Order: sequence, then structure tokens, then C-alpha cells
Amino acid sequence: MDSISDPELLDFLPQLVQALKYECYLDSHLVRFLLRRAIGDVRIAHYLFWLLKDTLQDSQFSVRYQYLLAALLCCSGRGLREEFDRQCWLVNILAKVAQRVRDASPSSRQAILREGLDEVKQFFSVNSNCRLPLNPGLLVKGINIQSCSYFNSNAVPLKLSFQNLDLLGDNINVIFKSGDDLRQDMLTLQIIRIMNKIWIQEGLDMRMVIFRCFSTGRGRGMVEMIPSAETLRKIQVEHGVTGSFKDRPLADWLQKHNPTEDEYEKAVENFIYSCAGCCVATYILGICDRHNDNIMLKTSGHMFHIDFGKFLGHAQMFGNIKRDRAPFVFTSDMAYVINGGDKPSSRFHDFVDLCCEAYNLIRKHAHLFLNLLGLMLSSGIPELSDVDDLKYVYDALRPHESEADATMHFTRLIESSLGSVATKLNFFIHNLAQMKFASSEERPVLSFAPRVYTVKNDGVIRSLFVCRHIKTYSPSKGYSYVVKVEREQQGSTLVQRTFEEFHELHSKLQLIFPSSKLPSFPSRFVIGRSRGEALADRRKEELNGYVWHLIHASQDVAQCDLIYTFFHPLPRDERAGSVGTVVNALHNKQADVTWAPVPGTVAGEVKLSILYKSDKLFIMVMHIRGLDGTDPDPYVKLYLLPDPQKTSKRKTKAARRTCNPTYNEMLVYDKIPRGDLQQRTIHLRVLNEGAFWENTLLGETIIHLKDLVPGHRWLNFELCRDGTVGVNTAVNMDAEAISASRVGLNRA
Repeated sequence: MDSISDPELLDFLPQLVQALKYECYLDSHLVRFLLRRAIGDVRIAHYLFWLLKDTLQDSQFSVRYQYLLAALLCCSGRGLREEFDRQCWLVNILAKVAQRVRDASPSSRQAILREGLDEVKQFFSVNSNCRLPLNPGLLVKGINIQSCSYFNSNAVPLKLSFQNLDLLGDNINVIFKSGDDLRQDMLTLQIIRIMNKIWIQEGLDMRMVIFRCFSTGRGRGMVEMIPSAETLRKIQVEHGVTGSFKDRPLADWLQKHNPTEDEYEKAVENFIYSCAGCCVATYILGICDRHNDNIMLKTSGHMFHIDFGKFLGHAQMFGNIKRDRAPFVFTSDMAYVINGGDKPSSRFHDFVDLCCEAYNLIRKHAHLFLNLLGLMLSSGIPELSDVDDLKYVYDALRPHESEADATMHFTRLIESSLGSVATKLNFFIHNLAQMKFASSEERPVLSFAPRVYTVKNDGVIRSLFVCRHIKTYSPSKGYSYVVKVEREQQGSTLVQRTFEEFHELHSKLQLIFPSSKLPSFPSRFVIGRSRGEALADRRKEELNGYVWHLIHASQDVAQCDLIYTFFHPLPRDERAGSVGTVVNALHNKQADVTWAPVPGTVAGEVKLSILYKSDKLFIMVMHIRGLDGTDPDPYVKLYLLPDPQKTSKRKTKAARRTCNPTYNEMLVYDKIPRGDLQQRTIHLRVLNEGAFWENTLLGETIIHLKDLVPGHRWLNFELCRDGTVGVNTAVNMDAEAISASRVGLNRA
């Protein structure tokens, strides 16, 4: 192990500390190795100190670890020992404060927190600075009491804001937990961090958010806070308590924080990669108790999970029913972001391929993860205590299967997770449960506004006038209303809002003010066929009356933050300007990512992977894109020609209502001698499955196996008179591989 680098050693340090239990003698090669490396790197010394201190609670091995901790302190200099003393002092103060806040009644918790943080302030008056146990690179000089609070969960963790010793650095925000065993979270994040390093080493950056969590003793520890992130629950409930059942909340939230097309495109890309990484990692580790308060999304599009109190398949139960019914959390609102709309696009193919590639890369290192978890069996983590817990990970990794079989398996898991209603229902129930924790001090916010604006920021609004309506096309065809906003001692600005956004404003004003203080809102319901431009004209006049009465209401209503946020110009207003055109990014994104066939020749593309091994021909049908049709139910049918007995028919299952289906299904032909392979031809057809009528042909192509020569290159075939179509074939270098192909389909 002498050749291992310091960063690599840090990745495996918790397991090496546990391995000390199995040394026959106290003075062993492993002990000397760890002490020698700790002397050479202060980071190793720091984490080794806290890991050893945490294991002192182990009754069977506490004496051994006391000797090892004493040896480490003897090897350390006086300055480092004093630093450890300061950290222990700070942790003890925080643990007492957290316990008092947790034991207090909800109404008195904030006052008790402020009182307890005065002790922390006194600590920093005695000690000019202190490093946080979470990371020795975090050096703090004080605490910002006004920015500290607590979370309304069972453990009532503290949100702490420390003053950075670096004058140019931001405050350092951490969560301090008391009453929760963070060793399981710590292990889970360690495994995810190692997974991420494997992906990066293989050239696959999954854009994972890696944060630190560290146990500072049984039942207490620190967690790093990620800035610019929000829980899925808070994002979804911006669309009401039933927001968990809607498809648009995540996309709208990302659009709100990434108003330009380039920013939104980058955020969606980050979302696709990080979501794929989360799906793979949480499935392999069997992360349970997944609700929308422990899944978070950054404004940059990165998704990540927090709170790993249940793992290795130890799901919470309602009677005999598991709370976590899906293999992992992948819901329709996540698919909406990936597809750029509610219909499958080629981007979904990329997402599936990313998941399967990431999954197969981790499977290659199955022994590493099983060994890392196996070394922790004696650590005292309740849900990792016997071999059955390791078997869960073994079964999830499926090391005995081929990559093709694993790809098919994970594709079915994606389909199962996406089709699970139980996940959304679980989110909804959690929304209802969290309503009792909602603070009366929390003010409602608008779902489409990235931040809150006030009269102090923007200036007093003198008048509002709805001057016209303009047509919009996404998320559905409709009208947007242009409002002229005039402020005192400022020029006028134009903002555009939909009728639904006006209704959201009114609904949230009703949460703050009694109805007697608010003007009546125009009816949302339309009777008969009074739609289109006539309805838009009528609503324009009604909204004009509404905003006039709103701005002339009592001062507490007219100058409330909701109204000033609503009429603050957004980037979309600046793009529209005075021309009255709306550039809707989500609408454009779906058009960009949905592949369309070229009229007249090719009616789509199919991606295949073809392998010949042991007299068997394996054809994996992966994806199809750009089928010509209106929401068909396509399936693929294969014939291996010549076929005089007509026994070579193979087919996939039918995908439902999509022009861009994903299959990842393996079709196998047995007893194909290698000598016959060059004379064989694949006839591939894509048909629309009809329930009460004959199946219709959507596209077909002929693939000559003799033309698929091993090697990395592209072969281009022009359209022939006999109707065969252009074929682009990418060929693998594997000895037995024939091709991984993307083939054009002839229009039916």
C-alpha cells in the first residue's frame, strides 16, 4: 500500500481504521503505515483523529483504539494537538445547543438557539479561529448568529453559518445534527464519491454533486450545505400541494433560474447527467426512504440526494407494504426536463445510454465495493451488520451477467421507475405531512419569479395598464397579456404575464390578506365556445380592472412584496420588448431535441448492437428516433434471410405512443455457423401495433452482414434504385463484435 497516493488513502481510510480490529498485534504494519502517512499529511492526521475518536464508543475494541489515538497524538506536534482540542471543544458546545433546541417546544426553539449560539460566540472570543471537523481546509473565525436557524424535521438539525477567516471567502454554512447516527450517511457518500471517481477515470463525467458528511461521535456530526439548491418538495409545491403529480414544476423552476437559451441548455445537460448518476448510485446502494425533501436540485441543473438513513434495501414499511416501491426515483417531471416536453425525444435515448454505461462501469468494480462494505460489517452500522446486507449489493450489481444483459435489466428498471405511481403518491403524502411544519413566518412566493422584489428595491408603482394580448405556443396555445408598469420618477416598462400567472398571484395574495381587502378576480371558467381572441379581449379588460383596483387597494396590499415581484421585469420581458413576440425556451428546446425525418426518403433511424459469439448471433435493438407518424405504438420485427422455412422471425415488445422509442432488447439467433454469416442478411421492419386493425409499416431496411467489417469507421451507402436506404454503421473492435449500428429506415 506504500504506493497509494494521499488522496486515494483518504478514500479508503474508514475501512482501514476498521481493519485495525483484525490485526493480531497492536504494533502492526498497518498501524505503522497509518501513523507514518498521518505524520506526512495533515489531512490524513485530521480524519484519522476523528475516525479513531468515533470508534472509542466500540466497547469491544475501545482500549485498542485509545492506544492508537494516543500514538497519533504523540506523533503530532503541539500546534496540531491544540487544534484538535479546539475542534472537540466546539463540537461539544454545538452538541449541547442542538440537544437543548431539540428538547424545547417548537415555539421557543428559536430563542433557545440564539441563547445557545452566544456560547459559540464566546468560544470564538477565546479562540481566534478553529478548523471544522468536516474539512481541515475550512478555517472559521466566528459565527453569524442572524443567519443561523434549524430545520423542522424529527432530529431538528441546526443550520449554522460560520464566518470565513478568508476575508474574500463566503460564509461557511454547515448542518449540525444531534441524535442521528451519521456513520451510515458518511459511508454512503464515500461510496458515491468513489463511484464518481471511477466514472471520471473512464472519461464519463456524470456531473455529480459530492459533499462531505462527517460523524464526530455517536449520534452527532456535521454535513456540508450545498449553495443555490432547493428540495424537490419546495419546487413542486410552488404549483400547489398536488405539484408532485404535475410534469412542469422542475422544468419551470430551471427556466426561471436560467432565463437565456444557453443557460437553460446547460442546466438541462447537467440535469441529464446528474440524474443518471443518481439513479445508478441509489439503485446499487439500495437507498430507501426517498421522498421529495431529500432530493435536491441546484439552479445549475445538478440533482443530488441527501439523508441516507435507509440503505441496502431496508425500506420503511406501511404494514406489509414497502414505502419505496420503485427501483429508484425517476418521475415524469424529471423525464419532462430531459425530453424538453411531455413526449419522448432523442435526449431520452441519451439518458438511458448514460445510465446503462455508468451502471456497467461500476459493475466492473463489483469486488471493490463489496470489499469496502464488507470491511464495515463490524462497524456497528445497524443496516450493515451481516452478509445478507452485502448480498443486496451483489444482486444489484449482477456481476455474473454480460454487459448486454445488464443494459437490458437497467432499461427495464428505468421503465418501471418512470411508470410508478407510488413515488408520486409518496411525494404527495409527504407534502401533506410537511404542511403542519410550515412556519407562519414563511411568505408565499411566485413559481415563475427567481427571487423576491420589494417597493424599496424597485420604486413605487404609480399605474398599471394591460395594453394588449399576444399569442403564445407553449406549454399550450394561448395568450399572454402585456402590462405597462409606470413607477414614480422612472420610465415605464412592459411585462408580459399569462392569465394563469395572474391567477397564481391572486391565489397567493389570498393566503396573506382577507378577501375583503382584495378585488375580485375574473372567472377562470369558460362556458360554451367563447375562446380564442374574443376571450383574450374580454380577459384583457377584466384584468385591467383587476390591476387598477389592486394598485389602489390599501397600502399593505398595494405595496406587498408579491405584487412588486409579479410586476418586476423578467428576462423574457426584455427579450419580448415592444414587439410583442414571445420566445418560449421550453417550446424551442423540444423542437431542438426531437429528431424529425427528412421528407421523401428516410423515415427514421434505428440504433443496433450486433454480436456474433459461439455460433449465436445477438442483435440488440436499442433505440429508434424520428418515426413518421402521430404517436404510434411501434415495435421492431426481424427476419434473418435467407429463411425458406420462415422460422427466423423475432420481435420486440411494442412501445406506447412515441416516435422515439427505447427498447434495449436482445434478439438471438442460434446455430448460425461462422461460414454462413457472410451470406446472411437482416431484414428489419418497424410496425405500428394496432389494437383492432392490421399493423401498419412505419419503416424498414436491409442490413448485409458481409458489409459490416470490424474496425472504427463509418460506412455510407447512397439510396439505391431497389429502395434500400442509406446506412451509417459504427463497428466495434471487439473480436466477436460485428457492429453497433445506427441505420436509416426506408419510409413505408
